[in-house]
Amino acid sequence: MTTKYSIECWIISPDQDVLLLQVPAREGRHEAFWQPITGGIEGGETPLQAALREIREETGLELNHTQLTEIATDLTVVISPELTISKTLYTASTPDTTVTTNPHEHQAHQWLPPARVAEALFWDSNRDTWKLVSQHHGYDDSPEHYAQ
Repeated sequence: MTTKYSIECWIISPDQDVLLLQVPAREGRHEAFWQPITGGIEGGETPLQAALREIREETGLELNHTQLTEIATDLTVVISPELTISKTLYTASTPDTTVTTNPHEHQAHQWLPPARVAEALFWDSNRDTWKLVSQHHGYDDSPEHYAQ
């Protein structure tokens, strides 16, 4: 079995909205879907370096290491009997909500209130990590909590 190492990062705006990126549909494989920032750790990189690089590549946001908080390490996702992903999970706050998506990876982005994040996600593994991030931030995922 092969294990690939990756990061996942959830970006939070000053208004507590959460950034999601839309991966385009791939014919015969999957429909378009929403996810947080994700990406592989390249040779010689630490997970933190990979997270900062992926944030920059996927959103155009220039964050520094002090803006990221590590939530969990070695989260295991079994993709197939031959492939497992081991993730390091981060959350980051940014005052800048101007996002420029990389058209080779994502076709759109959106900022959602915490109560709407779980329902927008395609992968169970992203919903699982969102629960960890949501607990870390003290969010109540019930829509009534956010009604004004």
